[in-house]
Amino acid sequence: MLLFFSMSPELDYLEAMPESACAFGCAEEKAAEMDVVALCRKKREYLFRDSLLQTMYPDFFAEHFMKYPVLYISLSECKGASFGIFLKALGNTLASVAQKWIEEIDMAGTLISARARYPFDQLRLELELYHKSRSFPASQMTEHAELTQSLFQALSTFIAKQFGQYLLLIDEYDIPFISIHLADWTNQEKKAALNVMKGLFQKMFKDNRYLLKGLLFGVFEIPLTEMGSGANNIKDIRMIPAEESDIQGNILTAAHPHSGCGMDALTDSFWFNAHEVEQMLNNSTKWCARIAKHKAFILQTIKTWYNGYYIGRFRGKYNPWSVSS
Repeated sequence: MLLFFSMSPELDYLEAMPESACAFGCAEEKAAEMDVVALCRKKREYLFRDSLLQTMYPDFFAEHFMKYPVLYISLSECKGASFGIFLKALGNTLASVAQKWIEEIDMAGTLISARARYPFDQLRLELELYHKSRSFPASQMTEHAELTQSLFQALSTFIAKQFGQYLLLIDEYDIPFISIHLADWTNQEKKAALNVMKGLFQKMFKDNRYLLKGLLFGVFEIPLTEMGSGANNIKDIRMIPAEESDIQGNILTAAHPHSGCGMDALTDSFWFNAHEVEQMLNNSTKWCARIAKHKAFILQTIKTWYNGYYIGRFRGKYNPWSVSS
């Protein structure tokens, strides 16, 4: 979703993708003529070429592909053996995201608009203040948490002033809450940590006038509405809906077939099936001849290792990360 919607080059995700994997025509000549930003954008276009999204919904694709500022934050590392370590992990996560934005702005040579100049300077200042706060003693953890929220606010304001309202993607949003729940802390520390998360989510969603749309991803459903976080307009989208009525009508009448129906209608929207794995291998043979030579062996090996997962009532799903790696 980040690579589909984001207007920025997203350099980190595409540097490892070889130019020979993209249909540039005379790949070496054309790739050599492009700067880093243009090359990454070209790779993005190739990633989605002939996808179901592009072929089934061309109008949607044309309207939304690479058209939005997207703020992506993964909370997977927001955990710790102590309250202080937890807060620093949360702050470090936001600091690394802010640093990435600054670096990509510099690398792409983006001209900062007049209305975004002051917010950009404030973002740099907040980042500098946050780095200084790393040496705060445990007695000043409250100040550390406040700086973390201020850092998000500064980043949010800059993105909006420079690019407009943005999309917010929060990956593994449940990890901090699970970490707090399982932690061997005092009740007071757990309560304080939950309050920090409530305050941050309130800034991200309820009090965020720069937010266009927000999407939270997680394995476990954390009832944010019951936590008083202010995130009270959330619609749950489950991989396996709890009730048949949860499935939207347009999913049931989708133009391409799903392996399931009724409560399993979303089953084929997640992970890879055998046909998709084979299709990946076929595409890969265009730039790696050895894959074509050993295709049958590779398919059998992947099947032995990765197709034992159940999604709903269906067995035989492949882990996308493992297969792609």
